[in-house]
Amino acid sequence: EERMGIRVLVLASLLNVALGFSSTPLPSLRQASARTPAHASSKSLRMALSPPPGRKGFFTGIKESLQYIFDGDAFIKKRVEEFGPVFSAKIFFLPTVVVGGADNVEEFLSKEGAVMESSLPPALQKLFTEDNLLLQSGERHAATKKVVSRLIDAEAMKTFLPTIERRAEEHVAGVASRGETALAKEFTSWNLQLFAELFGGCQLTEEEEELFVTYNAGLFALAEWEPSFKKAERARQTLERSFAARFKAMKEDGSISEPKNYCYRMMMEHGKEMDGTPYSDLRVGFGITTMIWGAYVESASLMSSAVIQTASRPEVVNRIRAEAAALASDGGGFRGSMSDWNLPYVNGVLRECLRTAPPAGGGFRKSHKVINVGGFDIPAGTVVTADPRPGNLDEGTFLEAESFAPERWVSEEELGPSKCPMSRVVAGARSLPTGAWFPGGTGVHKCPGVPLAELVSRAMIVNWVDKLDEWTPTTKLDYIVPSPIKIPKDTFEMSVTPRAASPGVGGSEL
Repeated sequence: EERMGIRVLVLASLLNVALGFSSTPLPSLRQASARTPAHASSKSLRMALSPPPGRKGFFTGIKESLQYIFDGDAFIKKRVEEFGPVFSAKIFFLPTVVVGGADNVEEFLSKEGAVMESSLPPALQKLFTEDNLLLQSGERHAATKKVVSRLIDAEAMKTFLPTIERRAEEHVAGVASRGETALAKEFTSWNLQLFAELFGGCQLTEEEEELFVTYNAGLFALAEWEPSFKKAERARQTLERSFAARFKAMKEDGSISEPKNYCYRMMMEHGKEMDGTPYSDLRVGFGITTMIWGAYVESASLMSSAVIQTASRPEVVNRIRAEAAALASDGGGFRGSMSDWNLPYVNGVLRECLRTAPPAGGGFRKSHKVINVGGFDIPAGTVVTADPRPGNLDEGTFLEAESFAPERWVSEEELGPSKCPMSRVVAGARSLPTGAWFPGGTGVHKCPGVPLAELVSRAMIVNWVDKLDEWTPTTKLDYIVPSPIKIPKDTFEMSVTPRAASPGVGGSEL
């Protein structure tokens, strides 16, 4: 609550800047129009140099920015209803074009090379550092992404799976024994510890866990002079040094060959700078820190949403239990191979959560030349975001788009005798074009960790419905604002009723 109040004060202090932006048209539209060739075809004239629609007015900048920050879902939905899936707005006080809808996003992606520059504030760019994948482009981006991919590919997830299974089972057993849970707060802490174990080979100390929380709080910093920025930068540097020291020690004592240190080993074998020199210990420490930091809140958001969405849907819960029954091991608990955990309906539940209540909007990047998308001209220097939310609720792609229907993500073959009229829309979502479904962002900067987040969330929700009979909110469901990731406040709590008997109860350690 205190942080939210600080943010409002900071935003209010930018009123003059915001009002200045609000009276400024999107740059270069009139100038671009004057440069239109006389020999241009009538079709190209219709398609070019038409500014995206949007609201105008003296207070537009401050109003739209605050509306987006405090309820981005409602803001996007209302503007799409008013203007269509491509529109202009003032977001974070900057002239911005929002691109939504499958065809428009596909067209945008074909011109992505013109929209590569990050529009993050300088303070955040400094906090992330130039080694962060999000801020890179070209050969350097490709080289870093190649290393990151080694940490989350099929072989990595196979290595991670036993830990994921065990930790999910332990967490839900604890919730069942207490009879209550501070849902998002506990999921956030659990995911932070899990990803530290998967990527960093260890459980975090209380001090290290607090450092990650401090680092994450730096996302709200608008300037380097802010205390939250300085604390976040120090927290990141401390964590980097801590993981770098672990890396150095395991190289010296030979423990780097242990399965729990898989990610360190991959970074040692494949991590190279642009000049071919191996990653330094500190560079590896930065990589491990960033992998943990980039995963834990988003994963906590997804599994929180899954628990909330299934709380009042017993038919969905029963389908999850039936599909997961084959994973129940003889000794109890759920154990299986990666293929065993390929549970189409359970994944459909998670994807409906991502579709109907997306954890975030699109990334923000700046165009360096004029591009045309959806028949509208977007000038150079404009912030552009490909947002998944307009497409997620598009009736042309998802029948009864407002409905929560996991079956729409499952093919008829996988559904078996239980048919659903919505299944034909996607046939397991494998036929959807990229522009229609991108929960982890689009293009070269999309999040590569979505499959791992889905695997972790499948393990959690399978254990959850197996060991618990009911889960009911006991406090009001409010979401943290402002926050780049949609997640309930720490104060949101649920009471739970343990299930009397279930195939997975009483699991044993691996």
